[in-house]
Amino acid sequence: MKKLLTKLTGKYLNATAPLFPKLNREQAFKLLCKVQPVPISKEGYDFFSTAETSYIEVPQASIAVHKWGEGSKKVLFLHGWMSHSKRWQPYIDKLDTSEYTIYSLDAPAHGLSKGKVMNIEMYRKATEDIILKIGGVDHLICHSLGSLVGAYTFLANKEIPVKDYVIMGAPSGMDAIFGFFKDTLQLSNRTIDNLGIKVDSVLKIPASNLNLGNFFKQVEEPVFIVHEESDVVTPVSEIKKAAENSTNNIKAWFTTGQDHNLTKTETVVTIINHITNTHKNKEELCT
Repeated sequence: MKKLLTKLTGKYLNATAPLFPKLNREQAFKLLCKVQPVPISKEGYDFFSTAETSYIEVPQASIAVHKWGEGSKKVLFLHGWMSHSKRWQPYIDKLDTSEYTIYSLDAPAHGLSKGKVMNIEMYRKATEDIILKIGGVDHLICHSLGSLVGAYTFLANKEIPVKDYVIMGAPSGMDAIFGFFKDTLQLSNRTIDNLGIKVDSVLKIPASNLNLGNFFKQVEEPVFIVHEESDVVTPVSEIKKAAENSTNNIKAWFTTGQDHNLTKTETVVTIINHITNTHKNKEELCT
């Protein structure tokens, strides 16, 4: 039944695209932004209870901001689609909260955030707001859609005070989002082009410019890419190609034997070492 409804929805959108383009693009965009919330387990609620949680207001949503620690070094985590801040617990548990202040956002309509829809501009707005509110971050750690949000936050505001980026399991750009949406609903090129008009009216930059290739070329701060070789959700080939075309301060670690979620202990340890060694190296240079 679900497959039939998906197929019928696609046929409806394809039929209305040439006849009622304005209505069509609004309906397609609404569907693109629809969220199926991921339930929070008891362990998730227990984890959230260890944080100080506040909210940032963006259009159509209140975004949960979780905070741990009071250290001078600041880390911000951004999760991906159909996830929430619980995914970062293995990282947060390993960071010294006397040395680090740790923040994690729940995306719109995810986790403890309030609202029923999510788009990348809403997520970007909340990310920029918290970064500016706390005076910048030393490390922005992102996974999947969160990685695209991290890149978008920079591309929309190149003065954003982020000193270091960790980009995990990133999609290539908005083209990947459109491609997934097109394939899932079997949408026509005309329907996708029509949707693009609406998306461009919402984003701070054209959707065609929102990609990891542009981010890698333009960002001057260090970037650490982590991506699974066999990732079927966000294929590694596009990220490798984007990274190879950049001459900036970019390092990459391509894992094997994992999946898109990148949850193995070796990944956690590698990223924690990246965070802590960055500061050790800076301290050694200053002594």
